[in-house]
Amino acid sequence: MSITDLTALVQDAGKKRDHSQRIELLKKAHVLNAQGEIDSRFFSSEEKDTKSSK
Repeated sequence: MSITDLTALVQDAGKKRDHSQRIELLKKAHVLNAQGEIDSRFFSSEEKDTKSSK
């Protein structure tokens, strides 16, 4: 399967999900915790400078 086909498949699957399915997907990916908030184990609450320090 080419990357183009895979991308189309993922985009199509995303269009068919409702809000509750998206929330569950984010919980399984450990982006959200059980309460539906951003999981502090993987994400900090402080904002970081996204500019390169070159």
